[in-house]
Amino acid sequence: MNLDTTSPVLRSPGDPSISTLPDSFQKHPVRSAWLLFLAYLVLATLAGLAAKALFPQFQPEFIALVAMSIVVAIALSVWHLWHEAGFNPPSAWRDVRLMIFPAIVVLVLPFLGGIQPVEWKSFLYLVVAYALTGFMEEGLMRGIVMRVLKPTGVTRSVVLSALLFALIHVGNLLYRNPFIVLAQMVGAFVHGIGLGAIRLRTNTIWIPVILHGLHDLALKYTRFPAIPLDVLQVTLLMLFGIYLLRTWKPTPETPAL
Repeated sequence: MNLDTTSPVLRSPGDPSISTLPDSFQKHPVRSAWLLFLAYLVLATLAGLAAKALFPQFQPEFIALVAMSIVVAIALSVWHLWHEAGFNPPSAWRDVRLMIFPAIVVLVLPFLGGIQPVEWKSFLYLVVAYALTGFMEEGLMRGIVMRVLKPTGVTRSVVLSALLFALIHVGNLLYRNPFIVLAQMVGAFVHGIGLGAIRLRTNTIWIPVILHGLHDLALKYTRFPAIPLDVLQVTLLMLFGIYLLRTWKPTPETPAL
């Protein structure tokens, strides 16, 4: 499947929504996406090591997350990518009604067996952490990387960004057991297919950001075993994403990226 994404969207020359990505990104999108992945991996590793060395009394993973969120925000600003990455107002969103199913998967399914007791101090910390995670990872992968991969077509941009999304989790080896990290990478790839499709079909990145953050948060408070539930959720979202792509054709009003 390779949907047509060549329909032009007319904008004035001074429109701030027009990106200033380097020409090499347009000429070599796949290579450029891999370079972005490597740059992220290096910076995230350095941020994690620095946080562990300089702030051992705090949560080094959280400090590194804040640092990388700032890096992604800077990249979006320098390349004028906020709009093209999907950070747009609700008036530009499309097919939001289709998000009932992922909302059920993310917010209803985990709590069919009840909810864990909430300790408010840790809850507020997790809300902030997962909000930053949703912004940083979606802004990078479903925002910047998918925009760079636009010339490769819809399907390739979704699949390649999902693959790179899986691989960025290798940096978690600084904090977690290798087997857990491997499971995270597989889950991230599957999850990334669904989130990429949602990003394109709804014409906004805000919905993937919200779904991503709420998915991670809900897994902390479900009474179901977290790993099997996570597998079920991301698999359902992947299948839903495939359905979204197979039943959708981009138009000038709702471009692919």
